[in-house]
Amino acid sequence: MTATTALEHCAVCGAAEPFGLGLCPGCGGAPPAAGDTLIFVQPTEPGSDRHRVLAALQPLLTGRAHASDQRLVAAGHRALLRVPAGARHAVLNHLSAQGIPAEAQSTTRAWATVPRSFVLLLAGIVLAGLLAGAQSEPMLRWMSPVYAVLLLLAAQLRLRRPAVHTDRKTTFPVPVERALAEAFAHLPDGTARDLLVRLIHAAEPLHRTLTRQAVAARRRDVEDLLLLASRAAQDLDDIERGLDAVGDTAQTDRAGALRDGLLARFRDGIAVLHQLRAESVDDEPAHDALNRLVVALDEDAEAYAVARTELALLLGAT
Repeated sequence: MTATTALEHCAVCGAAEPFGLGLCPGCGGAPPAAGDTLIFVQPTEPGSDRHRVLAALQPLLTGRAHASDQRLVAAGHRALLRVPAGARHAVLNHLSAQGIPAEAQSTTRAWATVPRSFVLLLAGIVLAGLLAGAQSEPMLRWMSPVYAVLLLLAAQLRLRRPAVHTDRKTTFPVPVERALAEAFAHLPDGTARDLLVRLIHAAEPLHRTLTRQAVAARRRDVEDLLLLASRAAQDLDDIERGLDAVGDTAQTDRAGALRDGLLARFRDGIAVLHQLRAESVDDEPAHDALNRLVVALDEDAEAYAVARTELALLLGAT
C-alpha cells in the first residue's frame, strides 16, 4: 500500500489530512483552542458575483451547512472557517484559487457583519419599545434596547461560529496542534505531507494511551517527536523541491543524503510508534529508540537549514 492509499483529503486544499474529518489541521481541522483566526468571505452585493461565490462554496459547504447558512457565508455575514494564525495566508490562497475571495480576522477582534434585515428587526424592536413606553409602559423604554443588544450579541455568537467546523477535541496539547496546523498549511500534497499524516496516525492512539496511564515523560517524547516532525516535514519538502529544480549534480550530494536521512527518520518514527502501540507502551528498547530519534531530529535541524540555503544558492546561480 502506498503512502497516499486510504488517506482522507482536505475539502479546502485537496491534500492528504490525518484525522479523516475532511479538513486538514491547516485549513480548519484543528480544535477551536488551536484556532485564533476567523476566515470570512469578502462581502459581495446580491447578484451574479454572489451566485458565483456561492457556487464556488458548494463543494465545501454541502453537507456541512444549511442553505440559509450558505447564503450568510457567501454574503460575508458568517464565518467560514476558524484556523490558526500561522495558517491563514495559505488558507486564503487555497480559497482564492477556488474563486472564493476571503479575509482573515482575529477572533479577539472579529465582529461579524449582521444582515440588513436583522438590523431592521432590531431597530423595529427598539422603536416599538420606545413608543409603547411613551404611551403605556415606561419600563419598555429601557427594556427594548437591552433586549435588542442581547439579540445582537446572540447573533454575533452564531455568526462567528464557523459554518465549516469539525468539533474535534484536542488530541495533542495546543502548541503541538498549532505546529501541526502550520506545517499542513505550508505542505503541498506529496511525500513529506503523507509521511507526516502517517506519523500522526501512529502517534494519536499511543498518545491517548499514555495520557490515560499518566505516563508524562513518555507522552512528552511523543509530543516532542510531533513538534520536530512538523518542522522536519517542511524541511523535507523544501529539500525535495530544491533537488528536483537543481537536478542531479555533485553539489547536491549533501542535500540528497540529508533528504534520504529525513525519509529514514520519518519511517523509523512511524515504525517505533506502531511498535509501542501494538506491543506495549512499556517497551523500554522502543522508548529508547523514540528518544534517540527525537534527539537526532533536534540535532539535525541546523544541517537541514544549511542544505536549504545551499539549494537556494544553487537555484540562484542557474
